[in-house]
Amino acid sequence: MNTVRRLRLGHLRSVGGAYRLYSGKNQSKDQKTSEVSKAKPPEKPKEKSKENPKEKPKEAPKEKGKETDKGDPAKKVTKVTIINGEGVGPELMNAVQEVLCAAKVPIDWDIHEEYMAPDSQDVSAEILDSLRANKVGIKGPVESRHWQRQIRKQFAQFAYVSLCSHIDGLDSPYGDFDVVIIRDQMEGDYSGIEHRVVPGVMQTIKVSTTTGAARIAEFVFNYAAEHNRKKITVAHKANIMRLTDGNFLEAMRAQAEKFVDKIKFEERYLDSCIMKILMTPKKCDVLVSSSMYGDVMRVIAGGMMGVPGICPGYSVSSLGTVFDCRMKACHALAGKDQANPTGPLLSAVLMLRHVKLDKHADLVECAVRGVYRDTDIRTPDVGGKAKCSEFVRAVCERLENEN
Repeated sequence: MNTVRRLRLGHLRSVGGAYRLYSGKNQSKDQKTSEVSKAKPPEKPKEKSKENPKEKPKEAPKEKGKETDKGDPAKKVTKVTIINGEGVGPELMNAVQEVLCAAKVPIDWDIHEEYMAPDSQDVSAEILDSLRANKVGIKGPVESRHWQRQIRKQFAQFAYVSLCSHIDGLDSPYGDFDVVIIRDQMEGDYSGIEHRVVPGVMQTIKVSTTTGAARIAEFVFNYAAEHNRKKITVAHKANIMRLTDGNFLEAMRAQAEKFVDKIKFEERYLDSCIMKILMTPKKCDVLVSSSMYGDVMRVIAGGMMGVPGICPGYSVSSLGTVFDCRMKACHALAGKDQANPTGPLLSAVLMLRHVKLDKHADLVECAVRGVYRDTDIRTPDVGGKAKCSEFVRAVCERLENEN
């Protein structure tokens, strides 16, 4: 049976954790009228950022009717859904809570230990209700494809954004780089439509709609403009899949015409794009593609950082934002205190920027990167011998010294 615990940040030290999610969009006219009557100060305009992971998710305006506190966002308590997931997920989500507690982030956690419905692999009703109410969440790994597909469709998570950048202190032959990879999540090879034609013959259907391709193209160019990105590269195989990839490519070309004076646009075959990431990563900026291609590029770029699971990201939806780093559940490591918390912590940084807690985000990001830069504390997956708890303790000590 799903257990939901609601904790205030002031009590998080007793449970060893803290974390926070996102508020909504698409506010109604009635809500706007109500806000005016309450003389609520206008929201600050979104700040632009050039570096990763300081870039904020591109989303529609927040739903003001859900906010009850006034004044500085840093003084408000934001409610966030946290999904522990499976395998090493619970200990990683505990690490997020502990670090954000040390940073004194004003978050009210809605913690979900069980992620599946009692009698199926569906997303539990409690999680769906919580995400609909809070509009922002962070999650640990869940390996069930059915579960992942359902939550994407329930919340229309049409894109996934990965922010991959070099971490000083981690040995890498690729040097300094800062790449954003945006991929479709609803269509393409990951549409999830498969069937058996006849015994011994199986078929999967790659879906590409004009509406879906135009939606992600619009998001990508708006994202690049907001975050001062100068170049967008679309990876495709339209030379082979002329209709599906061709449709995706045409949508990108149409949107590029609207930004011709602001953003450079280029087209590359997928294999050529991957070679460019590996050979000249500094020349890459924003990479976009359909579902499977983008997944391949995300894993490669994560490996260039040190290990794929440390690349932070989030799923995009007008109904809310869910942050995660797409790492594996690693059941063999569960309970052994050996998982790397870097990816979840950097995903939490993105979440804090998303809800306008930029000062707290700066503190956490600097603490995480500082441990890599100034110490030899490393988990085994990146060549060290430290435990997950030791890495988390080092990050918390830096935060406590700052406070």
